[in-house]
Amino acid sequence: MKIKKTYGRQVTAHGYTPFHERKPHTEEVNLKLDRIGNIIREARLNQGLTQEELAELVDVTPAYIGHIERNQRSFSLQTLVRLVTELDIDMNYLFSEDVATDDEKIIVDFKQLISGKPLHTKEAVLDIVRTALKYL
Repeated sequence: MKIKKTYGRQVTAHGYTPFHERKPHTEEVNLKLDRIGNIIREARLNQGLTQEELAELVDVTPAYIGHIERNQRSFSLQTLVRLVTELDIDMNYLFSEDVATDDEKIIVDFKQLISGKPLHTKEAVLDIVRTALKYL
């Protein structure tokens, strides 16, 4: 199979488009990175972790965690995987295009609060919530 060189042009369904005419996607990427940093911060706080504690769990510096949460530094895929694993964040939620509703945020927060707890503790929390809802 012979590969055709495009010399700085993008092949599209309608022919070639010079790269200088392509629209940058920088804003869209930055918005997603802002969202990822916010989700990481919320998950860390919901689990009662400090930046220092999370940094130790994922083998980075506390300052680096702060930079990620404030979108001041990029991060590797390996670091992202370690963060979402330690914080029990669903990758689908992390990269979803839709902004979560208030109900969805509460559910995610609740899941993060009880993640890693023994089953009997999770069941006890659920019973407490059910009882509380009867009186609200």
